[in-house]
Amino acid sequence: MGDIMYKSRFFTSGKFKLKRMKKLFLVLLLLQNCLIVGQAKIGSVAGVEETTNMSAYGTRVVVKKPLKNTVQGHQYYENENKLASVYVNGKKMRRAYVRYNTLNDEIEVTEIFNVLKRENIRVVLDEGYVYKMLDYEGTKQFFVFLKEGKNSLVMKVEKKVKQGQKGIDAYEQTTNDKYIEKRSYFILKADGDLLKVKLKQKDVLKVLEDKKNEIEKYVSSKGLNYKKENDLIRIVGYYNTL
Repeated sequence: MGDIMYKSRFFTSGKFKLKRMKKLFLVLLLLQNCLIVGQAKIGSVAGVEETTNMSAYGTRVVVKKPLKNTVQGHQYYENENKLASVYVNGKKMRRAYVRYNTLNDEIEVTEIFNVLKRENIRVVLDEGYVYKMLDYEGTKQFFVFLKEGKNSLVMKVEKKVKQGQKGIDAYEQTTNDKYIEKRSYFILKADGDLLKVKLKQKDVLKVLEDKKNEIEKYVSSKGLNYKKENDLIRIVGYYNTL
């Protein structure tokens, strides 16, 4: 009888241990699955998934998931989305909010679409400037047309990431990575020449030298400054009237 009771207790105890082991195994398996899912989510945030679709105006666009931003500032020319009209072959196809991504040289439309680099694309912003493609340094690139006309004032906006520095002691401050913007100005002449110009009197008058005297008188009478972008827009506008 004692042997039977001992075997019964041993069998019951064994079943209990087996159940505990099964539960522990299930918990470990569940925890492992959670870790795998968590890692996949982290990877999807850090990476970029790209697919291609057809846009509403008949051109192929790239759909992107945004990168997790760890750099101070942003890579765009505009601080926020701007309302614009998109033209293809001179025909207005769509109204949309746009931003120019200076790192990728792409115009992002409604936050997820990128206008491809095609000569027939013209993006007119309500702010008063235009994006168009120009041949520059062997490639087609987007330029900001600040003043369109017989002779146009155009601008190339580029941004690069400046690496931050880690302080090595209590007296040296740690700085974050940040975007640095560079603006280059050009006069697109009526004959198609793209001439680089600095915001300096000497440079501006050299490019517009055929009307140098008239330009000098106009700048003086209006109190304009060759070093200011908005004043250069007015100067080029006046030059087109001569």
